[in-house]
Formats: sequence, C-alpha cells, structure tokens
Amino acid sequence: MHGKLTATSIVEQNTASALVLEDDVDWDVRIKSQMETFAEASRLLIQPLPGNSTGFLDPTYPAAMRGDRPSDFTIGENMTSVPTSSPYGDLNRWDLLWLGHCGARFPYASDKNVPIGRVVIQNDTTVPAIQYLDMGVGDSQLLRYPSHTRIISRARVNSCSLAYGISQQGARRMLYELGIHKLDAPADIMYRSVCDGVEGRGHATCLSVQPQLFQHHQPIGSRRAQSDITVGGRKYSGYQQKAVTTNIRWSIRLNLPKFVNGETDYLDQFPDANSTP
Repeated sequence: MHGKLTATSIVEQNTASALVLEDDVDWDVRIKSQMETFAEASRLLIQPLPGNSTGFLDPTYPAAMRGDRPSDFTIGENMTSVPTSSPYGDLNRWDLLWLGHCGARFPYASDKNVPIGRVVIQNDTTVPAIQYLDMGVGDSQLLRYPSHTRIISRARVNSCSLAYGISQQGARRMLYELGIHKLDAPADIMYRSVCDGVEGRGHATCLSVQPQLFQHHQPIGSRRAQSDITVGGRKYSGYQQKAVTTNIRWSIRLNLPKFVNGETDYLDQFPDANSTP
C-alpha cells in the first residue's frame, strides 16, 4: 500500500518526478556520480537518435524478436537526442527507474515485449569485484562480465522496491494498476508485473541497474528486526554480528562519521585484493 499512497501524492501534487526510498536503504558515498552515469546510460536506452524521432540506438526497439541477441552499448557523446525534461530521458519516455532491489534479471528476446539492449559500464570502482557480489533473488548473468562492471537495462523480474524514481505518468499508471485495476500482491510484485507487462497488467517503461545503487542495510542485532518479510523462501533469522550492506563499497551509513567530519579515508567494505588498507 505504501507504493500506492506514494503514487497518489505524486499525482495529487502534480509532481514531475520523484525518488522513493525505503527507510533502511544504504548507498555509496559516491551516489551523485553514480546517478550521473546512470542518467547517461538511461538516455541511450530510451532517447531517440539525433534528428530521428523514430530511430533508436537499440536495434531491438520497440521489442525484441525471437533469436535477437542483446547489444552492449557504452556511454559516448551525442549518441542520442538531448532530453529537455529529465536527465534520465524525457519524462514521457519512462515510467519507473528501479534503482534499489533484492534481485533482477536482464530481459530476454523470448519476453517478446521489450528491447533487450544493455549499457555496460566497465571499470567502475564503485562496484565490488565479482567474488563479493550478492545477486540476491536475481540470476547470475552479471557475473559473466568482468569485475567492476555495472549494467543498465530494461527492468525484468525485479523484487523489492527499495528505491525507485517515478515520473508523473508512471505514478498515474501505477495508481491505476494498484488502486483500480486489481490489488492482488505486495506492491513490489505488482510494480514488477506492470514493468514486465504480465499478469494482465499494462506495460510500463522501466529501467533497472545491476548491481543496484541502493540496498538494504543490515545493522548489528537480531535479523528479525531487519524485516518482517520472507526473502528467497526463508525469513530473516539469527543475529547479525557485523553491520553490512551488500554490493555497496563505501557505505554512507558505515562512513557517516567520516563523511560529516570531512574525512575522506572511507571504509571500503569490499576492497580489491591488491588495494592498500
């Protein structure tokens, strides 16, 4: 219901777009530069080519055909038209940016209703090496890429709405789907159905990122206090001996004392083997 109420306030206040966060999320100290990179990547997937309002960089746009393979794009200058209403692509071109989740997968050609191109960000020092990545309830496709790779694509089978950007048109679509069409699952699962265009729901334009930019923080203490939901078929249990946020290297929560004091020797949760402590 939280997602529905958020969509309601966005529509009522005529907000152009908003970022919605759960109260226990964490992110990297370098979130500003991460979001700038995400914005560059998202434009490659949803903005048309310069001077061509119907042409797109992804050859599988608007939907992949059987046998299509995903193209890997890298960020470059002047590859698409310049958006005028949002750095992530014009607001009429996207509904939801799924920035924090418990797991996801890349879209397949067999999904039949979505482009399958990917923007690949290599040598991203904010991404832990492969051996430290936790894919949660998602699949392992990301692990086929070199260490320190982050990928932006259309959202597919995402779980947990830890953090998401939503446009005015996206809020209206989600409000209709969750509030009028049918309310039959937790909010994140219904968001997933709308983003995937399944379960009899309308199809929204949703982008996602792996590994995620926002993640649950797990503080020291009883894991039962962290969440009252079931993840991967099992409930949170036991005692958290050490505070951690998976997939986030310079955790803002763990580095908050350093951050507020202007110190820059940040704690790295997942240092590379050859890095200096």
